[in-house]
Amino acid sequence: MISRANITDWPGRPGSHCLDTRPGGPPTPAAEQRAREDVRARLRRRFPGIPSETLTTATAEAFACFADARVRHCVPVLAFKRAAEQLSRRLPTRGEADGEP
Repeated sequence: MISRANITDWPGRPGSHCLDTRPGGPPTPAAEQRAREDVRARLRRRFPGIPSETLTTATAEAFACFADARVRHCVPVLAFKRAAEQLSRRLPTRGEADGEP
């Protein structure tokens, strides 16, 4: 079992180790932009054969689905999941890629 002391033993006060995830308020526009870039990079690693423009579009569409979300801290995770599912549906199956029906 992990004690609470192990979780909060960061330099400074709890949450100061990562400014983007501090629960003190909504993420800044810069943090939101970094989250979009991170999601795009993760998608690029997961789907290396898909063009960059397609990944950018999928990322933008996924984030747009959560534009009105009141809780912003979980949006990047949800956007990544949504974009990855969308891109997975676009990929041909193994048989289709080999020319089989």
